[in-house]
Amino acid sequence: MSAMTSTIRRAGITLAMSALAVSGVVHAAVAAADATDDYPIPHRMIITTCTAEQIMAAARDVEPVYYERYMIDYNNKSPEIQQAARDYIHGFFAKTPADRRAWSEQLATNIYADPLVFQWPNHAKLFFNNKGVAANTTDICLQYPADNVSVWTW
Repeated sequence: MSAMTSTIRRAGITLAMSALAVSGVVHAAVAAADATDDYPIPHRMIITTCTAEQIMAAARDVEPVYYERYMIDYNNKSPEIQQAARDYIHGFFAKTPADRRAWSEQLATNIYADPLVFQWPNHAKLFFNNKGVAANTTDICLQYPADNVSVWTW
């Protein structure tokens, strides 16, 4: 075997072993994923007694940039996706805190647990993706009407 062939073979083996090592790390990270108190859904959203509409009204007033970004994205979706997003978040807030926590754990460990993720990855972003927004909105959400659906139009 020539020196060149030997060098190429060693490089191939090294590359293959590196790929396996990276694959093992990735698989280990995925397998080890689980929910924490604030991931993927902030704890304050888990325990709030507010409705989606109250959270949105509070966000509109204390986190206007997040509310505006969410509503721009929402308004760029089809009526079917908009309705699915509303149903999804209403379903979440209709659950008990224990059921919300279980749902959060399912989301943390199973990317396919959320059926809307492929149609609109950010469908719950206003509610789930930022601890600061969760804190600021849940602090004042009870001040708003529970059923003001006008927050869904912008």
